[in-house]
Amino acid sequence: MKYIITLILALVMVLPLPAQNNDSRQDERTEGRRDEQKKFDPERYQRELEACIIREACLTKQEAQRFFPLYREMLKKQRAIYMKKNVFDKAAYNDNKAAEAVILAYDERELSIKKLQLQYHKQFIKVMPATKVLKFIRAEERFNRNVMRNFSRPRPPQPQPQPHHPRNK
Repeated sequence: MKYIITLILALVMVLPLPAQNNDSRQDERTEGRRDEQKKFDPERYQRELEACIIREACLTKQEAQRFFPLYREMLKKQRAIYMKKNVFDKAAYNDNKAAEAVILAYDERELSIKKLQLQYHKQFIKVMPATKVLKFIRAEERFNRNVMRNFSRPRPPQPQPQPHHPRNK
């Protein structure tokens, strides 16, 4: 009798282990998919952003052809400003003078980006109506806000499509 109880307890303890192992493999596969979904793809981002701008600002094909080269040029210059120097120096968090210098450098960088935007917004108004430029600005803000919101939110695994079986008549 003691032997049977010991055998049952041993089986109960050993049987859940393979099931847990399968779950961890499933978690690894799901985690891999989640990582793939969260990877940033710059080309995809640019395509979706431009499609959103065209749709939201109601750009004609001719307006889009004149607008997007200017817009891409502006983005390239903005990136160059951002990449010039990382203004947040770690030492500045413990030294008031260094912190003040970092704050001023950060503000200068932000001001130069705003000046660049102002310069390009004036050029945008020359290639399309100001109402569409305003719609573009709002569309770009909304798009980027949604991208950041979706990027930070964990996504559930996508359901697999079910095969279609025609009904027999």
